[in-house]
Amino acid sequence: MAETQLSQELYSDDNLILLNPRWPQSDYNNLKKLAETAQAERGLKGHVWIATSGSTAESASATKLVALSKKALMASAKSVNQHLCATNQDVWTQVLPHFHVGGFGIEVRALLSDARVVPALKDGRWDVDFFYDVLVKEKCTLSALVPTQVFDLVEKGYKSPASLRAIVVGGGALEVSLYEKARAMGWPLLPSYGMTETASQIATASLESLKESVYPEIELLSHAQAKTNSAGFLEVTAESLFTCYAQNTSEGIKHWDPKNGIWFTTEDRGEVQGNALKIFGRSKDYIKIGGEGTNVARLRALLEQSALDLNPQWPMHVTLLDMPSERLGSEIHMVSTLPSEANLKIAESYSAKVLPFEKIRQTHVVAGIPRSDLGKILWQQLKKLL
Repeated sequence: MAETQLSQELYSDDNLILLNPRWPQSDYNNLKKLAETAQAERGLKGHVWIATSGSTAESASATKLVALSKKALMASAKSVNQHLCATNQDVWTQVLPHFHVGGFGIEVRALLSDARVVPALKDGRWDVDFFYDVLVKEKCTLSALVPTQVFDLVEKGYKSPASLRAIVVGGGALEVSLYEKARAMGWPLLPSYGMTETASQIATASLESLKESVYPEIELLSHAQAKTNSAGFLEVTAESLFTCYAQNTSEGIKHWDPKNGIWFTTEDRGEVQGNALKIFGRSKDYIKIGGEGTNVARLRALLEQSALDLNPQWPMHVTLLDMPSERLGSEIHMVSTLPSEANLKIAESYSAKVLPFEKIRQTHVVAGIPRSDLGKILWQQLKKLL
């Protein structure tokens, strides 16, 4: 979005609906109608509707929409700028889509700090070589990436340009091994924690952490607070907190506010130690196999590490699913696009890292693992393939 247009949009009472233009037209229209209906019935003004990642939705039209006030988006941008010491001398690379909270957030940050934004997608899509060329040519200083994009940079063997001073990494957990490899190649990574509901990150590693090579703590930003409830889930509040949800359901259009006063209970388990935030994983990642509890996200990380140790190109071609089991309740299956010989090697390496009940009980070979524009696995679509 052009700077002048964005400035006009941010300070108006009009509502803005940001949707993925690649969605099927019928789904796009259904979501647009959903937002229009919800904002009219709730009397919303000065809000931006942004879709959640959609990784758990059965179809695009069932994607949950989040209503963020423009004041919330600007509060987030102001806090992030402060954390990154952003000025009008900075140049942001833009590789997160405009309709994604992280991508739109960059545009707002740049507007508030009078910084420049340089598009770095090739024909609207991520291309690691094109991105790197833009970084070097434009002498970019700041960027925001997801772990998949960091992986691509490391796999290509690219070293960070001298001009780049920070990359905020969000949209998923950044594994320690990937962080260490990227840092060894000079990439100034700042792991973060956030969500669409908080208009982007609410906790990020400090610039000071770049003086060390160890995986850093993530610190709460100035506009946010967090606490752990009695069940072990994180509750967050922030100046950037969302207003409400809207979703197309089998019963029709639904819109609701799930917050308890100023606090929003997340699906993440974690704890707060002073100003540091520790994330243990999402509630849906905790399962029981034969009465034994385990974290599927942790097992996926071990699988990816096993694949990476064998071949740097393999991690993007495998994943794990927890599948129902009449005998055990749940069991672990591997999904892969690789040949059987490779799958056997990965499974063997993985098995050496886990407890017996966590081992792979079945492998499904598929033509492709469905992913979103940001590289997130679309879990419902994947399960339908099986």
